[in-house]
Amino acid sequence: MANIVNTHFVLDGMNKEASNFLEKLFVETTSKELYDTMWFFNKLYGEGKYDRTDYVDKMGAKWVYITDVDLGDGYCSINLESAWYAPIQAIEQLTKLIHEFDNDILITYQWEDENTWGTHGGGAGTKGKFVHNEDELDEDDFGEEPDWEDYEEYDEWNEKVREAMWELQSNCIEEAKEELSN
Repeated sequence: MANIVNTHFVLDGMNKEASNFLEKLFVETTSKELYDTMWFFNKLYGEGKYDRTDYVDKMGAKWVYITDVDLGDGYCSINLESAWYAPIQAIEQLTKLIHEFDNDILITYQWEDENTWGTHGGGAGTKGKFVHNEDELDEDDFGEEPDWEDYEEYDEWNEKVREAMWELQSNCIEEAKEELSN
């Protein structure tokens, strides 16, 4: 079975045209459609038949679907689930489509593999440029995982790991934003 990768994608400060584009894309969409990997592919690239190689090349992962969309006034947050890797190419394509309406939007994203000791990261995009960064947590930095029966010790250990993951992702995003501003 493939490792599942969770990606959180945020657009903030969009103009009305970009917001309208995303509303048309997502508002009247059913959960069934969002969970259909070809629905998202077709929205990004136009209608097509499934071809695994083409799909992976254009989406960046073996399969990708949307688990949640939150649309607000000038704001959009999208959660994606994918196999093996973050759907970087899909994020870049969606960003390019949105930049047709508002080229100044700064898009940020962070992702994590379900395997804590796998690769995680984040990035940003604006004005047609993208920076993607990744890193790994070193399990040797956290010591041996405590037994589940010792809830308190396990919770403390798990909290240290989660905080390190958040810091890793935040650093990847900040480094990407810095590189984009140069």
